[in-house]
Amino acid sequence: MLVIASNLTTRNPRISRILRKLELKDTIAELQELSRQCVSAGADVLDINLQQHHDHPEVMGFAVKAVQEVTDRRLCLSTGNVKTLEVGLKACKRPPWVNYVSIEEGRLRDMLPLIAENGAGVVLLVGDPAAPGDAEQMIKKAAILVGAANEVGIPNSSILLDPGLFHITGGTGQHYLTEVMEFFRALPDVFEPPVKSTCWIGNASVGAPARLRPVIETALLAMLSGLGLASVFMDVLRRENMRMVRLIKILQNEVIYSAGEIEL
Repeated sequence: MLVIASNLTTRNPRISRILRKLELKDTIAELQELSRQCVSAGADVLDINLQQHHDHPEVMGFAVKAVQEVTDRRLCLSTGNVKTLEVGLKACKRPPWVNYVSIEEGRLRDMLPLIAENGAGVVLLVGDPAAPGDAEQMIKKAAILVGAANEVGIPNSSILLDPGLFHITGGTGQHYLTEVMEFFRALPDVFEPPVKSTCWIGNASVGAPARLRPVIETALLAMLSGLGLASVFMDVLRRENMRMVRLIKILQNEVIYSAGEIEL
């Protein structure tokens, strides 16, 4: 399972504060220390998420440069601004993942060719927060999005499909999760070569008491892994999350069993 650290996000007031003061040396040090912690925890990819605040080219360029000074892990760039994406792609030393492209015409037209030109991977969002659909609708949307990505030269191996998870504390989110599971069950038979999947596991637990969020996230991670989930955006500094990832890798025979892997 590919683990994408969602910790460097402007949803987090700490990160938002850091990226508001680009010129300060302690700003760089704080961002770099958090990046090191994510890598030490086991992150394969570090997501730089500006979608909520500070989605500006200069902020993305600063963040990419700062993070790459302390790690060679692949990056993921989360932005809704084409200019921000362009600067981020140019600053990356190796092709990143880009999160996300939806069926929205502007993103398809402006972002996909840019992603293809830079040899980056892309997360395609097949869910709709405004109007959650069923598994069949998600498959149809996935076919359109994958086809559009292929048309500009992005291969299936560089695509992750995200059905989008909603808060299960609300009835809509809980019902939608059953459709997400059907989507994962159907996905292996839809594309050739196969297209892998991802999700933001923390979205499901939003609204739940803090003490219950790790329980919800780890249970859901195990469930979706059994349905073929190939990667996950998550808080890698939450001990329970990474313990579950290591246990999944053991149970899927990806790593040799060790009690220490579970006890960490």
